[in-house]
Amino acid sequence: MSLMDLLKRLDAKKTILDTASPLPPASLRSLIEDFRLRYTHETTAMEGNTLTLYETQAVLEHGITVHGKSLRDHLEVINAHESLDFLEKAIKAKEPVTEKLILQFHQLLMKGILKDEAGFYRRIPVYIQGAAHVPPNWIKIPKLMSELESWLNEAKNVHPVVLAAQAHIRLARIHPFVDGNGRTCRLLVNYILMQHGYPPALYKTENRDAYMRALDEVETSNEESFIRLTSEAAEWMLDRYVHLVNEMNTTENHEIIHETGDTESMPPTSCSIQCQTSTAPVSTCKCVCGGKNHGIKVRQH
Repeated sequence: MSLMDLLKRLDAKKTILDTASPLPPASLRSLIEDFRLRYTHETTAMEGNTLTLYETQAVLEHGITVHGKSLRDHLEVINAHESLDFLEKAIKAKEPVTEKLILQFHQLLMKGILKDEAGFYRRIPVYIQGAAHVPPNWIKIPKLMSELESWLNEAKNVHPVVLAAQAHIRLARIHPFVDGNGRTCRLLVNYILMQHGYPPALYKTENRDAYMRALDEVETSNEESFIRLTSEAAEWMLDRYVHLVNEMNTTENHEIIHETGDTESMPPTSCSIQCQTSTAPVSTCKCVCGGKNHGIKVRQH
């Protein structure tokens, strides 16, 4: 599939969300909380954090210290999770992307980890392990970051996913911080997506090699691989929203008729109705709920 077709597919899914009825607050909240947990785990694991998904959940929800894991591992997941709170507040306030905002992202992500450098540009040369790219001299960083801010706020007629991916590429090339550049880049990607009404993206650790290769390919002026990878990361959450919309549409368009003839409202949205294609007003279907199958009859409206 061409990149253009992939972006069109994302737009079609976003249209489903834009035109859908309001989603139940409880369902929406559970979807977002699940993303926040997975994002926190994946964005830190990408940088070598050793906490598992379930250990990350225990740290965030119960304040548990995981035996055998470093203080840094714990601070990284706590900071990454709290940075999402800040991101959501900034989105609601319609804050533009500025150098100050990016510095705030970094400060939140690296507080308690970098003693003096959290929220400040580096003042030393750095190298990226295994990468072909050599970051620019630190003296050039303020000018390069100012140019990045101008470019982001002047970009017109660029697809939001492309803009977010290119922002990641440009910030990663500047590499303005001693540490925490990747996490800051991924937070910036999600800020830009959410600015444009898209759900956030989830870069997965299982795709880390492809992620690093795609960033390396930028050295040869090939941005498509990374834009494609970012599109797929954005589609993951889009698909979960679309699934929720479809579940709600199923709820609204069917009513269950029991064998006794009594009519009841649809079971909770965690249930899935599976019917054979039929033009009959009443179909025999399965209601899959809690891992169990229930034989039911459904009247379609």
